[in-house]
Amino acid sequence: MSGPNLQNVATFLKVVDLGGFASAARELGVTQSTVSRRVADLEQHLACKLLERTTRRLSLTEAGARYCESVRALVTGLAAADADLNDDHGHAQGSLRVTAPLGYGRTCVLPALAQFSELHPQVHLQIDFFDRYADLFKDGYDFAIRLAEPQVTGLDARSVGWIKPFLCATPTFLNSRPIKKIEDLESDRCLVQRTYAPRTVWSVRHAGVSKHLQIKPRMVLSDIYAIHDMALAGVGAAILPDFLVTENLNQGRLSLVSPDIALDPVPIFLVWPSYKANLPRVRALREFLEQALRTEP
Repeated sequence: MSGPNLQNVATFLKVVDLGGFASAARELGVTQSTVSRRVADLEQHLACKLLERTTRRLSLTEAGARYCESVRALVTGLAAADADLNDDHGHAQGSLRVTAPLGYGRTCVLPALAQFSELHPQVHLQIDFFDRYADLFKDGYDFAIRLAEPQVTGLDARSVGWIKPFLCATPTFLNSRPIKKIEDLESDRCLVQRTYAPRTVWSVRHAGVSKHLQIKPRMVLSDIYAIHDMALAGVGAAILPDFLVTENLNQGRLSLVSPDIALDPVPIFLVWPSYKANLPRVRALREFLEQALRTEP
């Protein structure tokens, strides 16, 4: 049996990613009937149903979900192979989509990428900073900086260092709302970040003993910069990274809540799809950031 039509496969993936035939048609610049026919042809070729269609929703069948996972890396890999042919004699050039967490990305990664861009003017960076999880395959990213080791197959990763977090507040806040025991933190004293949901469980070590605190937040904020600003304004105590608060701690604008409270360092990982590892532009960025972001625990 001959293989599937790759145009039909790519159209099927576009329907899945955009959640509908009409959206896929607009993205691909074809009619909705063309998209429907391509998916139908693919289902006929495979002799199984990939999508459940109703007037209200579209969903993958079990077979469709398995097929989607299997072919996504293949289609993306073909695109990467095409791009690889444009890397002239191994020189880094072309487009690179990069993502990183908002706070670390803006403060630490962005200056490094400015230097990388000077060294590699033929590489065109597309940079996204946000705290939600980015699926490198589905979202089409070439490279990511993450604060946890990836658990997804098909990705390569390399640890380059650590972020040291501190539990701190202004001296004025600590004087007005003294924290006499660690459980005091659980009630209306702390600033909490929300990504998908508020991060209200804090794991800390107090006098060498691990504890899990269930925080009832004084304020919930959407990003680490807002938390930093509110902590400096004396609104509450917060867990903040070293790259934002070291200077504030040294100059006394912020103080540690307690010298007996410690938090585990957060690892920094460079992550990229395995099949893109040998692209000159991906390799050049990896090697550069390995040096530029290297820190010790």
